[in-house]
Amino acid sequence: MFLSLLDDRARPKGSRDPLGFEMVWTHFGRRVVGNLTTITSSWKIFAVGLLGFHWSNQLCRDLNPVDRQKVLQQHFLRYEQLAAYLRSSANDHEIMGITRVRKRLGDDRKTISIGTDQKSLILSDQVSYGIWGLYSTALRETGLVRGDLRELTETGLEIVGLIENNLIRQGEGLGMNWYFDFLRGQRKAVAIADLERENMRFVRAISADKVRDALIAALLRGSGKHHCQLALYDTCRALDLSVLKEAGMGTLVAKLGLQTKSPELRQALENVSQIERLLVLANALFNYLRRQDDEPLEAMASAIDLIYRFDHLPAGPDLTGVPYGSDLEALRVRLRSGDTLASLRCLLDMNKKIMTGRGGAAWVEESSSGRLRVRVKAETAHLPPIEELQTHWDYDYFLRSYARIAAQERR
Repeated sequence: MFLSLLDDRARPKGSRDPLGFEMVWTHFGRRVVGNLTTITSSWKIFAVGLLGFHWSNQLCRDLNPVDRQKVLQQHFLRYEQLAAYLRSSANDHEIMGITRVRKRLGDDRKTISIGTDQKSLILSDQVSYGIWGLYSTALRETGLVRGDLRELTETGLEIVGLIENNLIRQGEGLGMNWYFDFLRGQRKAVAIADLERENMRFVRAISADKVRDALIAALLRGSGKHHCQLALYDTCRALDLSVLKEAGMGTLVAKLGLQTKSPELRQALENVSQIERLLVLANALFNYLRRQDDEPLEAMASAIDLIYRFDHLPAGPDLTGVPYGSDLEALRVRLRSGDTLASLRCLLDMNKKIMTGRGGAAWVEESSSGRLRVRVKAETAHLPPIEELQTHWDYDYFLRSYARIAAQERR
């Protein structure tokens, strides 16, 4: 698995979420997985991040609070670059920013710059799209770091202690001061020869079995406030690893629901399955409208009526308190009653409300003459078979990241 800024999972979703569904599926997904995100699926990156936050805070502990945040971040960015080059040169490529890292390592140079200037960053916006930005929230929600300074909790310190002990047991290597000099910015370029001397020592330290076991267990359990997630942890451990690795979302959710002994988790998974049917259908209809510029909306509704019935839509889940819940409930009622034209107008109203809230214009709207005006076209959208609407999944509810980490657990 290669992770970089070009990874579509790392892109901001607001600009491609015309119906506001990210907040909806997040609401239901957080009932099951409370700590992970769609991006945070690598336990090794968590290990790298923990060590970096610990070392960066150690070097900044005597600074005043005003200066500490800025210096801490600079220390961490330099550490993240060094760690990435060490890992990639050891053929461990599960890295944020792998594209630039591999290019620079393959450029037949003797040294690579380490710093906070643009030529040294391994992502165009390393703060936002590297470990600092994308993994910190999950580390906090897991209970491994706390606060904006990413200070380690007792559990986080225990895991970092394992990593540091692994470094010590492997001998002096280039020494801890070699690392700290890069974090402080006292060394501004790393020699390829030094990377080759130190890389395996670093990789073995962060990926040792005891580190893996402790970190994966913490990530899968989540913090104590994630009650369903504790039940999910027990349930996943009873499943065959091949299910976690290979199953599609529908199969995974169904198997988890059948396997769990927790009524609370079973209901949360049922809610996920039910809301997904509504979101998938809404997306399909709205994207189809995005290909119908200047077509009469009533004609589109009639065409849809010829191929679809919506009686597969479940009556649940309860949408009280859900973001845009009243709009979704209105849509569901119209769809289940077979009023396709009113359903399409409901979708157009939802899109207008969402885009107006973002300071933009509706992607699709109905003109005074009843024809569609499409501002943001869909080039390939089509009306899928009804069987696909009943089984396809558009969203992962953080379960895919969870399953990827669970599948790496040692049994």
